Amino acid sequence: MNCTNCGTYNNPQSKFCIKCGNALNTDKLNQTMSNELNQNVITQQNYQQVVQPQMQQPINNVEISQTVNVNTSPLNYLMYLIAVLIKPFQCFKEEESKLSNGKTSIILTLIVTVIMTLANLIKTIIFTVRVADISLFEGSSYKWQWENLKYIKWVEVIGKNFLIYAGIILAITIVFYFGGLVLKKQVSFVKSLSISATSVIPAVCAVMILSPILGMIWSPLSMVLTIIGFAYSLIILYELMNSELNLEKDKKIYFNLVCFGLLIIAGYYAYMKLFISPVVDELGSVLDFLN
Repeated sequence: MNCTNCGTYNNPQSKFCIKCGNALNTDKLNQTMSNELNQNVITQQNYQQVVQPQMQQPINNVEISQTVNVNTSPLNYLMYLIAVLIKPFQCFKEEESKLSNGKTSIILTLIVTVIMTLANLIKTIIFTVRVADISLFEGSSYKWQWENLKYIKWVEVIGKNFLIYAGIILAITIVFYFGGLVLKKQVSFVKSLSISATSVIPAVCAVMILSPILGMIWSPLSMVLTIIGFAYSLIILYELMNSELNLEKDKKIYFNLVCFGLLIIAGYYAYMKLFISPVVDELGSVLDFLN
């Protein structure tokens, strides 16, 4: 306690100043100490009410972010692929924030590409070992010759088809992405990649998985299912891309006509280059040999 006369510090229990002998007012000192103590209590309460919740908020954000990362498991990707077949637009909108992430988009594209590659591999195996046995009197029947598996070029079938299917998804993404840039629209390449991978899921299930199975039972049913699968995929691609680009009615029609036209031309060129040209070259070699 400081003396009010000379300013000398004294023991709080002292009644007189040790230097000048001035009487010390202990009641005023106690009141001052009480006010300081109350002020410290109020400050601490304000700290708990204002500062601590703000410090805890980043921790909560970290917990939410970790939960989202945990949810992006292989099982959730599989559930997403199944849900797209039932409610494609609602499913995509619910997962839109995750699908705008680069890692999630790439993983989804790889999963769809692997499924397409495996489906084509299974179809190749079935067509190779399931051989038609045609008889003049008994008609045609099929038998399974598993020794024909040795004639399959495994590396070419798997590697080549993986690159082809990944190229299809990437080509769809590039066409619509640069089309959006031409129209000066704010479009995300990552999100466009997710839309492209999502849109091909119905075609993959119908054309590459169900159609070969039903073709063994009744071929017209296989053709119908193929058409439905392609149409369903085109509708999903059309709606999701236009929702992303937010185009008006006339621009929407012309924009999609141009984009789909470019994809058809690119697909036709790739088909002729990758599938028809090797067959023509082999026929040419056979004819040259016969001549």
